[in-house]
Amino acid sequence: MNGLQIETIQQMLAIVTLLLGVLLIGIIFNAYRIVRQPTLLLFIYGLFTLVVGITFADLVSVFTPDEFIIAWSAVFSRIVVVLGLGVMAYGIMRG
Repeated sequence: MNGLQIETIQQMLAIVTLLLGVLLIGIIFNAYRIVRQPTLLLFIYGLFTLVVGITFADLVSVFTPDEFIIAWSAVFSRIVVVLGLGVMAYGIMRG
């Protein structure tokens, strides 16, 4: 496999990850509508941020061939992942 095939596989997996994340967020949101607990809402916000952060760098590489933007999108992606995990942890600790 050459580099282009691996990059294509990463992009396809990023789209699958995004779709599965949307499905999971939808399921948790339905649970939130039943119980109306703010912890679940914070968890959903954190999960959304986490899914976007995980897939952001790969999705940017789909739309932009510029190496500079791709490199900085990876840095931004990691920052968003850390923020998402922090929001999820805060929601759980707040309980």
